[in-house]
Amino acid sequence: MKNFSAYGFADIGSVRTVNEDHILLGRFIKNRGGMGLSFSEDDDFARGYGLIFAVADGIGGERAGEVASRIALEVMEQHYYGFTRDQNNPDAFTQAVLISSTKANERILELSACRPEYRGMGCTLSGICLMPSGILTFNAGDSRVYRFRAGSMRQLTEDDSLVGLAVRMGHLTIEEAAVSPQRHTIINNLGSSGFRITIQPLLEWQDNDHILICSDGLHDMVSVDMIKKTLGVEGSPEQAVRSLVQQAKDNGGYDNISAIIVHCTEGNGNDFSGKGLRREYLECGDDHE
Repeated sequence: MKNFSAYGFADIGSVRTVNEDHILLGRFIKNRGGMGLSFSEDDDFARGYGLIFAVADGIGGERAGEVASRIALEVMEQHYYGFTRDQNNPDAFTQAVLISSTKANERILELSACRPEYRGMGCTLSGICLMPSGILTFNAGDSRVYRFRAGSMRQLTEDDSLVGLAVRMGHLTIEEAAVSPQRHTIINNLGSSGFRITIQPLLEWQDNDHILICSDGLHDMVSVDMIKKTLGVEGSPEQAVRSLVQQAKDNGGYDNISAIIVHCTEGNGNDFSGKGLRREYLECGDDHE
């Protein structure tokens, strides 16, 4: 029996006065504070719908960026969970992610066109669609999804940024990209007429897998080596997320910081079978449900 624990936290950071990030855990959207979910692979909701875990990082400055990231996750949540799917058909889940993210982009473009204060707003979108059989990974922008497995880290998404493109073309090394002044120049995001969502094929779960979804406020401030070390020693998704957010703040916290960790275990140690989807660890914060 596979059991899953997830925890997400959205933090304003140490410098900004507005949090332009939002996170989505299942059907819950947050802009501040943290919450967790626990469920097993036989959970009827997870089997029928799949669960979305995502981070959206606003573009366009303060309130406009905050609005874009919130709208992106609200619209995606509404359209994604509109109907149940055949759990043995990953293509149905892929189409749901594609359609719901496209609807989110259309809504942001509509508001940007009719509200002068929202003109040019947009956001990144990165996350996973979780099914008992595995995950689909999706991305637009430079928020990221990582997998920690058996002591090794793998980045599952590619940054839609100028430096990310330069790395893939062989014009920059990863080390050069990390310090490039153009590293935050995004070439694909929601709120753009050329928006596209990249959806990776189904990846299977293994015992003790960790999936980390985070905004650049985390991965810019905390090295991959430190992320790997933290995931290897912390005992729960909540402890790991809180530790990573604090490390980002200790290293400057120049941007908003958002992170979600989903952890898979097998066996009866944390068996949630028959208990259904549970919302846990809810703190004070801004929720949109």
